[in-house]
Parts: sequence; C-alpha cells; structure tokens
Amino acid sequence: MHSFDGYQRSDGSVGIRNYILVVSTVQCANNVAIRIAEKTNAVSITHDFGCMEFEENSNRTELGLIKACENPNVYGVILVGLGCEQIDANKMYDYIKGINKPVYKILIQEEGGPKQAIAKGIEYANKLEKESIKEQRGTFGVDKLIVGVQCGGSDWTTALAGNTVIGAMTDLIVKNGGTVLMSEVVGFPGSEHVVASRAVNKEVGIAILDMVTELREDYIKQYGQTIEEVNPTPGNKAGGITTLVEKSMGNIKKMGSVPVQGIIQVGDKVPHPGLWVLDCRAQGPDSFVTTAFAMAGAQITAFSTGRGSPLGNAVMPLVKITGNPKTYKSLNGIMDFNAGRVILGENIDIVGEELYKKIIEVANGAITKSEDNMNFDYTIPRDIR
Repeated sequence: MHSFDGYQRSDGSVGIRNYILVVSTVQCANNVAIRIAEKTNAVSITHDFGCMEFEENSNRTELGLIKACENPNVYGVILVGLGCEQIDANKMYDYIKGINKPVYKILIQEEGGPKQAIAKGIEYANKLEKESIKEQRGTFGVDKLIVGVQCGGSDWTTALAGNTVIGAMTDLIVKNGGTVLMSEVVGFPGSEHVVASRAVNKEVGIAILDMVTELREDYIKQYGQTIEEVNPTPGNKAGGITTLVEKSMGNIKKMGSVPVQGIIQVGDKVPHPGLWVLDCRAQGPDSFVTTAFAMAGAQITAFSTGRGSPLGNAVMPLVKITGNPKTYKSLNGIMDFNAGRVILGENIDIVGEELYKKIIEVANGAITKSEDNMNFDYTIPRDIR
C-alpha cells in the first residue's frame, strides 16, 4: 500500500478530503459562521481575535486563517466577516481566489444582519457541496503525503508503545518518499541532544540545540519558572510520567530512525520530503501543534494518547492511537488504532506497518473517530517569544 486516492489541487498538492470551510474573520462573526456550518455539511473555524490586535498578533491570526484555507484537504471556503474589523475579509477573498480555490464572502453589516448572512451562507455552502461531489479522486504516491505526528494526554504506555509504533510508521512514510512533521518543542528538553544527533548535518543539529536553549530561556524570562516546573502536566504524572526528561525520551520516539532534514517555522511549507521539526513553541494544548501541522499543509496526523483525548482538526483527520490496551477498550469511541498490542507482546515493526496501512486507508477516505464525533478543532498557535 504505497499509493492512495486523493484530489489533485492546482498548486500541485493533493487533498485526502474535500472539506468546505466557513471561516470567521473576527470574533463578532463567530456565531454566524457556526450556524452556517451547523445547518450544512461545512466545518466552521472560529477564534477570539480579528480586531484590536497589535500587528504581530494580527499577522499571526491572518496567517492561521489563510493557511487553513490553503490546506489541500479544503475544497472551498466561505469567509464570514462583520465589515469593520482589522482582518480584511476582502484581502483574504482575493488571495484565496488567486490560488484557484472556490471562495465566497459574506459581510454581516452588508447583508443586513445575522439572519440574512446565515441564509446566504447556507446557500453558498450547499452550492460548494454540490460542486465538490463532482470532483474525482486520482491515484498518487506516498510522496504526496505530509503526516504530522503528535502525542497528548500521555501515560507510561505512550513511550513504550504508542510513540514507538508511530516511529515505525514514520520510517515507512519517509522510506516511501513521504514527509513527516514532528513538533512539541516544549517536550524536547532533556532529549534535544538525541534529536540533534539525528540531524542530516551539523548546521541542523546546532539549530535544534539552539531552539531548545531559547525555549528554556524564554520560559524563565516570561514566567519566572523553568519549563520543568510546568511540564509534565498533572495528567501525565497521574499516568506514570515523573519528569520532563522521561516525557521527552518518549516524545522523540515518534521520529523513528530516519534523519531530521531541518527546522521549519509555523506557516512554512516543507522544502522537500523527509522528517522535519516544526518549530511551534506555543504554550498550551495539543490543538496548537496539530493546527500548526495543518498550516504547513499536512493532510493527516497520527496522534497517540495514553489517557485519551477527543481532539480533532478542522482541516485534517486525526488518527487516534493509544499504547494502553485498557484505554483502547474503555475509550473505543475516540480511538482508531490499538498500539497497546505491543505491551501485550506483539512486534513493534509489525504493528507499525499496520498503522502505516491505517494511515493509507484514511487517506483513501476512511472516516476517523474524530471526524465521526465532529471534533473539528482549530487553535491558531501563538508562540511565547
């Protein structure tokens, strides 16, 4: 299984879904965007920003929204704005139209109010859905796949099984010409030297070490605390992880055995296939990092969770993996793959190959639990720097 059926996009990328997004450009328009999505088969992206932001924050908000629309899994977009906000809906509309993606724009003030805006949004969403159904899938190699790897809600099985199985999958994705993105920079300290030793060259290795050094310094400057004082989380500790070093040793298992090609920043495109580190230092939940993967063009993420997490993403499916056999049984409603078979004695490489096949199945259209449960999260990452 070294190919999948996807949707060719005009920029050369390939989507594995044909999502229709309803994107709010400002907090004031969130309710309208949500109502449009609720009454159609579209997915809404909302946020608490879009106006009265300093330039740096405003640029990050706009980048997060633009990159959601750019993602190859997105067929078409409906922008919903108020009409007087800082984020320029007209500018975003022109940009999305310029990349040959179907797009509509609704400004609540111009439509006469929320009810009229919702009615027009429903009309646009239904039209986009009818058009998207006509799209035909083509067959593409794994070299067209960008896969994020993430873990959250970890316990003692995450390092031994969940992330280790993901690492075996990473090797297969890269071996077959694909791309893997790993982030969780806040989970590197204690094992950054191991990540650096896997760099493709000396320059990349030094950049990895510098990145983690800066992270440590930023925590002290911003909060007056070391990163070890806030990580691991209480849930991690309850699950059997005692120190950040212990957590980081499990975190980096997702790399597999392939070399690290380099570091990309939030919103950057991947220069070429292979394993890359995405420098997302956002302090907060896993939704920040999975959104950063989506912003980089990832079509899918493999997400391991020992204790259980319902997290999803608005523009890409998350394949939910657990290394804990008990969690797989008790939270079967949110789990897609049982890596806990390794704990019970099965071979890591064999289970990793099955996860690789699962990723291909999802790329071919198999629905994940996060999609079925309508967990469509999208949290624009804001670094602590």
